[in-house]
Amino acid sequence: MSQLSIKNKHLKETIDFAKVYLDDDEDTLMELFFELVNELKVSNLIIPLAEDSEGVIFENVNFEDDGSTFIPLFTDIGEYEAYISKDSEYEPVALEFSQYVDLVNENDLDGIIINLEGKYLPLERDFLKDIYIDTESDEEDDAEAYTAEELKEILGNVRNDSLIELLTSDKEITSDELFAELSNSTMLNLVVSDEPLDEFAENGIIKANDVDGFTLCNVEHGDILLGGIYTDMDSLMEVVESIDASCYVQITRLSELFDFVLRNDMDGVMINPNTLDCIIMRSDFLSQASGIEVVVENPKLRDSLDYAFKI
Repeated sequence: MSQLSIKNKHLKETIDFAKVYLDDDEDTLMELFFELVNELKVSNLIIPLAEDSEGVIFENVNFEDDGSTFIPLFTDIGEYEAYISKDSEYEPVALEFSQYVDLVNENDLDGIIINLEGKYLPLERDFLKDIYIDTESDEEDDAEAYTAEELKEILGNVRNDSLIELLTSDKEITSDELFAELSNSTMLNLVVSDEPLDEFAENGIIKANDVDGFTLCNVEHGDILLGGIYTDMDSLMEVVESIDASCYVQITRLSELFDFVLRNDMDGVMINPNTLDCIIMRSDFLSQASGIEVVVENPKLRDSLDYAFKI
């Protein structure tokens, strides 16, 4: 993702809401506070960086009234250029939020400040320490992951009748009901390539390492951008026919797909575009950014995104 394409749209909107309370010295609503924390965790903020004879240097802001030092960060290139002049020695570089927390701690700085020339938001070091907790576990499930051949066999039998029945019923569906059903489902996703990848296929199986990774096929729905997931091959083929690119199918891992959507500033996920058009908005799974388990996944599918299959 280039610096010019980085918008952090959802984080910026959340900061705007939070500033209404902060500027009036009011306590931020708890729900809004957690939304801000989670959007920060999946952000790719821009930092001004330069190099000298001693290595990489970064811009910092000193406040004379209390002697504090903050790192200026920016949600997008417009906010960056409002502060950094075009003839500056610094270049815009995007890093993940966790890296900025490390940078503050390693250099004994007082915090970060976002969008210094706009609706700026200072975040002090103690706040950063409190909100950033590494929830990743080193524990590995004992279940042996499915092989590529086993995944291919599973692919041919994916139907998800129970999920389709729920989504086509007249009843109002809660997020908890939907995620519970998704936990018992095996979903598919499309990946695309400008050039055919068939030459890399062995028995219809393409390895990610052989093609330098896969590109997720996203869905534009009005003015929002969504990740597409599918309940079965028939539903997936409804979309393939309209795509001017080479298409391949994967058995998806929803936790990784949700994470991709969050970190790429997308608006959500759509189940069966062109047929069901069921949208799950990012706010429904944003809590995953804090390690909250949204869906329970079959651990044997943990390597499924390492492979794609010819359609």
